[in-house]
Amino acid sequence: MRVLVIGAGIAGLGAATYFARRGHTVEVIEAADRAGGRALTLQRRGSADRVDVGTQYYHSTYTRGIGLMREVGLADRLTTIHGDSRFFDDRVARGSFLVDHRLPWFRPAGALGNLRLGGFLAHRLIRHPMDTFGLEEQPELDGIAAWDAIHDPTLREFLLRPLTLAGAITEPEPTQVSLLHVLRLIRIIVLTDYLTLPGGIASLHEALAARLAVRLGTPARRLVEERGRIVGVELDGSGAIRRADHVVVATTPPAALRLVPEDWTLERAFLASVTIPPFAFPTFFLDRPLEPNVWSYVAQQGRGHQVSLVLDAARKNPEMVPSGKSVLQPWPCYPASTALWTATDDEVIDTCRRELETWMPGFSGWIEQAHVTRHPYAVPFHSVGHQGRAMEFLACVDERKGVSFCGDYLSGGYVEPALWSAERAAARFG
Repeated sequence: MRVLVIGAGIAGLGAATYFARRGHTVEVIEAADRAGGRALTLQRRGSADRVDVGTQYYHSTYTRGIGLMREVGLADRLTTIHGDSRFFDDRVARGSFLVDHRLPWFRPAGALGNLRLGGFLAHRLIRHPMDTFGLEEQPELDGIAAWDAIHDPTLREFLLRPLTLAGAITEPEPTQVSLLHVLRLIRIIVLTDYLTLPGGIASLHEALAARLAVRLGTPARRLVEERGRIVGVELDGSGAIRRADHVVVATTPPAALRLVPEDWTLERAFLASVTIPPFAFPTFFLDRPLEPNVWSYVAQQGRGHQVSLVLDAARKNPEMVPSGKSVLQPWPCYPASTALWTATDDEVIDTCRRELETWMPGFSGWIEQAHVTRHPYAVPFHSVGHQGRAMEFLACVDERKGVSFCGDYLSGGYVEPALWSAERAAARFG
């Protein structure tokens, strides 16, 4: 069978790999001039230092992702990220405290608050087993916002907020993240090790692309339908038609929406319902190392910060930063991210620099280089009802002939959910 995959992010590369593994002839077309989607690296000028400026890490439960790494010879190079997170908080001595993500203890919450946190985690994990990366019927969890289900202020501040900042790049309340997605994030963020590769996250994507027939700079205009079956893709610009026995749409929802026929009402409604905000953030290459055992910093809740979370890429992945100098990446999480998207690069840099100066006096004088990275689509929201809508969408697509859809927007916003959907698409053909 001839398979044409639209999109060379991890979902498209994964789908192409899975189809090729089953003996199909596969071609991937990608509108951009590189493969990898949100997996991207940046190099310090005049240095060997390189950092991830897109997808930041893998998790130890990524069985599909690690399986692909094994296939391309990268699994043995995986390393575990070590270190704590520093939470800035004016309620404690010295204005901050450290947290280990596997054994978290939040000092401002006190013993009682931390016991409530532990009790909530244990209760929910035991009561609600789930497929962390796939889709399954869970309407009682999918149908309620976590902010509405969790009333305890301590749980909101020290459980819900850190999970959504790290896992969805958003403050929890404005997005109405579903309780189902928060329980998924607990399993992904709290109960796993964080993993990275010495060549950066994008090294997996690059290795997969090198094994496939990938045509870059080839945007698709629309799916071509004949007698109720998708038979190929019309290319943008040239109008040429690439015919195939099966087409896999592995793009962002807005791009997919442009491709599908106008009369695909349910599919179009679902794709239009998915919100993926843009994301612009600076990378500050510093002239010195900061704390050797701290790789992330969290702003205090309710203080009006534009920046909610900061990563030190040199502490996260020392192999990528041989100079040893810290590289800070402030994340203006949603809704602040939307306002900063329209700002100039200089304005983004200055806004984040001034905020970090209040956390780390003298910070402005440590900056050697600064660079802004822009992602038009960051992490998809998984708000109330999203899982039910995604299941209905896939069930409808399964009835169509000649086409599959895959992407991280279906079940989680991560590498592994994207690969779950890619594997599902290929498995439909045995």
